Amino acid sequence: MKHLAPLYAKVAARVQPPVCIALGPPWPVAQLVQTIALPDTVCVQMDLHQAERLRDCLKELQVRAQVETVADLWDLPARFATVIFPAAAHSDRALKQDVVEQAYHILQPGGTFIALSEYERDHLFAPWLKKLYGRCGATPASPEGTAIFATKTADNRPRRRHEITFHARIGNGPSVHIVSQPGTFSYGRFDEGSRAMLEIAEIRPGDRVLDLGCGNGAVGCLAGLRVGAAGSVTFVDSNLRAIALAQRNATANQTPQPRFLAAARLEGLEPASFDVILANPPYYALTEITRLFIAGARPLLAPGGRYYLVTKMPTAVVPMIFQTFGDCSVHENRGYSVISATRGPSSFPR
Repeated sequence: MKHLAPLYAKVAARVQPPVCIALGPPWPVAQLVQTIALPDTVCVQMDLHQAERLRDCLKELQVRAQVETVADLWDLPARFATVIFPAAAHSDRALKQDVVEQAYHILQPGGTFIALSEYERDHLFAPWLKKLYGRCGATPASPEGTAIFATKTADNRPRRRHEITFHARIGNGPSVHIVSQPGTFSYGRFDEGSRAMLEIAEIRPGDRVLDLGCGNGAVGCLAGLRVGAAGSVTFVDSNLRAIALAQRNATANQTPQPRFLAAARLEGLEPASFDVILANPPYYALTEITRLFIAGARPLLAPGGRYYLVTKMPTAVVPMIFQTFGDCSVHENRGYSVISATRGPSSFPR
């Protein structure tokens, strides 16, 4: 979001504290905090990793703001005079609508919602705001983007979740029922990469499984069908909404001995405590997150433990796994590469 500051300048007169900045990329958000320069600004993220990066950016710019992490915007009190949503062009449409509707519930009466869209002519936000607030305004189309704004004149809109439920199964096995929400991995359907990985993965009765980057928990719930009552499944994600969904889905599908952990860097997991680790890292994050999913996973495996990672970019990922585990195998399935590795007894610390 290269033009956030000049776009904000067009609506700056409408902004009153306290201000909430809802989501947005860390560095542009930090620059926006610097530009706003108002007390009591709160930046809200759903992801612990993004929140951590945002704090680093704020520190680098030597500006202050409170950074909160929540599963839903409406987990915050309705105390803000202004909610600003920096809406990147590439961000998910369903999440944009979800933010618009949840932001309504954290505004004071008379408060203002402002969407800063990267699109020169934005066609999404105006219909949503008119439906929710009755009317809205917008800045003229420009290369910097479009700012769309509305004022909360009533407090009579019910809360609404944009949930999509689906069923998932592997082969002819039993299915699981999964609830998904915007802003989390595998929204609305079971991911084909996850399916490819589970078709390859060897999961035995009694195994202790780690679903690394679990999203809504579909992979862990399906793995739970294989481990049986003697096994266990641990769900880990940096996204608080994802963890809330994983807990909900694991409970509904009676996943055995489930555990849930929201963590940015795999903190809180015991070494050598898993027999199987299943990882499906974001394809857009080939460096930091992917390395964490590989190097951070190895110490968590028990001797002989099995590691599986699915990717569309094996030439970049295989060297990382080979360097970490010493050896690996690549299985091509459904247009994906499923990379497997084993932690041998000789590599286990004495």
